[in-house]
Amino acid sequence: MIKKFTTRFTLALILLVISFAFAPSTKAASAIKVEMDGDVIQFDQGAVSVNGRTLVPMRTIFEELDSTVQWTAKTKTITANRGTKKITLVVGSKTATVNGQKITLDVPPQIINGRTLVPLRFISEALGAKVDWNNKTKTVYITTYVGADRYYFVNLQTKNLELISEDRYDQEDPFNSSRELVSDFIFTSYLDNNREFYSQHTVRVSNGGTGFATPHDAYMDLDGTIVNGKASGEYTIELFDIKTGSHKKTYTGSFKDITYDRNIKTTVQEIINKNHLK
Repeated sequence: MIKKFTTRFTLALILLVISFAFAPSTKAASAIKVEMDGDVIQFDQGAVSVNGRTLVPMRTIFEELDSTVQWTAKTKTITANRGTKKITLVVGSKTATVNGQKITLDVPPQIINGRTLVPLRFISEALGAKVDWNNKTKTVYITTYVGADRYYFVNLQTKNLELISEDRYDQEDPFNSSRELVSDFIFTSYLDNNREFYSQHTVRVSNGGTGFATPHDAYMDLDGTIVNGKASGEYTIELFDIKTGSHKKTYTGSFKDITYDRNIKTTVQEIINKNHLK
């Protein structure tokens, strides 16, 4: 009797060891933090680490990435859409598709504690986002966009550009007849794969196209998108009397296919002359 019990116990112990040896390595990674563009994402169930890959609740991560998601219970299929991108995953399967193209996953989607969890890096990168991991802090960083400022002068005779610091930009006299002072902000969206910009120009313009006999101080705002090195969008130009500082005239309009090579290749005077010279 004792021998039979010992044999059964030994067999059970062996099976238990084998099950641990072949089970996926899952950590209840409550310590794992996920940040998107500097903000912490709050999940109703914490992220988990499975064989070194971070899994998170599917609905929250897709919605944070501005995607729609559908769950088909019968086939345990996850379907997500954002713009022209369509992602399909199946619980337990290492094969996913992105716009019909098959992708092999390191770790498949899983149902844990009644929640469907999906691989965080795959989902984020499939939608275009950048993903980084800080092992020291156990933090996943998702970046969906990047912004960059530039400040510079444009020599109105040579059209050469001189980069300056933000501090110098703030200290400069904004109005000069020989050079244009420019601040430029470029916003690049990884999810939408597009670039937008906002550019502010200040300069003292001549009477050409202004309708005034004397020079005036000018502010110009340009707001638009950049596609294949060409900028298109809207502009507003405000003219002010040099002596009194009073507002004298406003020009508005649109522009299309202006060369944009790290800065927009145009000036206030060019916009006025092209669109408002009589």
